[in-house]
Amino acid sequence: MPEPLEHLSLPDTVHRLLRTRILNNELRAGSRVVEATIAAELNVSRSTVRLALTRLQTEGLVEISPRRHSVVTRLSHDEIQDACYARYVLEEGAVRAVLARGAGGLLGPLTEIIDRMTHAASAHDMAAVVDLDTEFHGTIVRAAGKARLTSLWSTLDGQMGAVIRSSLEEQQLDLADMPKLHQDLLDTLGVGDPESVADTLYRHYLRPDYEL
Repeated sequence: MPEPLEHLSLPDTVHRLLRTRILNNELRAGSRVVEATIAAELNVSRSTVRLALTRLQTEGLVEISPRRHSVVTRLSHDEIQDACYARYVLEEGAVRAVLARGAGGLLGPLTEIIDRMTHAASAHDMAAVVDLDTEFHGTIVRAAGKARLTSLWSTLDGQMGAVIRSSLEEQQLDLADMPKLHQDLLDTLGVGDPESVADTLYRHYLRPDYEL
């Protein structure tokens, strides 16, 4: 029998494990996620699994039916565009604030994040790429020094895993394209022209099929 998971929050641990399996396609779209099976595998209670699944539903990764059947989902095109547009609008404001203050100090940290993203993409680790995407964009947003902007942006974090997974499939992009998309944004940020950065950011979120 598996050992109980050791963590301050068992639902958080189960959530991360299931999220990784979904993002890395170990659990594919349409697959059923059975509470009892997961609970037995991880030696946790069904209520713990249920809490984790509820969070995954909020993130757009599973759908829970009235009879408590959970199914791995993929976001629709409209849902992807809606989430990406919201993030674009917030980040455009952040980028302009960052450039007004000077973005030089960001280039090194962002380059290091892209290096780690490249390694994660090479290892086909979608969950790690998603986390690094959040770290990359969050670094820019926080550098704007706008607390409310950062707070609003953070509310979108949860769904980005589902957005990236669904968007890659819809656009038939490879995971290896993710570091390239971020490098393109970083290169433009380094030039320092607000309009060019805003245009690249728009393409980054809303035209992911543009020529890399």
